[in-house]
Amino acid sequence: MYESPYVFRASETSFSEGSSNLKVKEARMLNGMTLRYQERQPGPRNDGPWCQTGHSVFVVSGRVLYEFHNHVVELGPGDMAHIPSGAEHAHRPSVAGQEPACYFLTEFGD
Repeated sequence: MYESPYVFRASETSFSEGSSNLKVKEARMLNGMTLRYQERQPGPRNDGPWCQTGHSVFVVSGRVLYEFHNHVVELGPGDMAHIPSGAEHAHRPSVAGQEPACYFLTEFGD
């Protein structure tokens, strides 16, 4: 079968440790786009730095919380979100509940 720069074979890719409660499969695609499959374990709410990178997210299982400066959004299986880049959209993710959250994330290059 032909290998293509348009395909990311996540099923054949190993996880890397993003942090103690986060495993990531990542592919850098054409034009600076990054695709990620992430498995985030429950734990304390993220108190790390605020992310200012833009993302589109699709939740497969579990529940993900995105904390913004002025509100919190909870996403569940089948939910999608798009968070633009920039300080005014800064956010921190965490897991709601006791089930791990599995989701796809697309990060667009400049």
